[in-house]
Amino acid sequence: MRNLLAVLFCISFFYVSAQSRIIIEPSKEYVQHLDAAKSHKLELIKDNKQLDKYTNQGKLVRIAQRGYGWRIADLSHSHAFLIPKGKDVLRNIARDFVKTTGQNFFVVTSLTRTLQDQNRLRGVNSNASSNDSAHNFGASFDISYIRFNHNVRIDSKLQNHLENILKSYVSTGKIYYVKESKSKCFHIIVRNY
Repeated sequence: MRNLLAVLFCISFFYVSAQSRIIIEPSKEYVQHLDAAKSHKLELIKDNKQLDKYTNQGKLVRIAQRGYGWRIADLSHSHAFLIPKGKDVLRNIARDFVKTTGQNFFVVTSLTRTLQDQNRLRGVNSNASSNDSAHNFGASFDISYIRFNHNVRIDSKLQNHLENILKSYVSTGKIYYVKESKSKCFHIIVRNY
């Protein structure tokens, strides 16, 4: 009987541990970015059912695979949707990128994630937050800084132009961004300006 109780305790402990996620205390910058994503008044997107609900209500809008100045990568852990203001910001950044660099385009590597997507991503990407992500609120997207014009390589000139455009959007209060070194992307959070 004692062995059976010990086995049941171990099973229940591992089950509870597997079902819960470890929350790491976020930085002030992270909290600021998450608050900006939450300010659009969209609840955390838990699953595809909730994603469909927000899409049907027009709270999230589809992002085309190809646009003027951007392409969407094959998405395995996110969905090609953003809040309407996010779509506008993406379009404007892409327009400014083409205006600055000529007929070039960048690649968007991630957009809106459900909480389920975030949990799956955590298994393959150490940059994926253990807390809620701005991606879970439809207000964030990632732009690769090594993927331009169907090429995967460092192009310092295009990368610098893109970052300068992002800095100008920060200065006007439209976005926050973080340059992520492991995933080689600019993580962009749309503010509620």
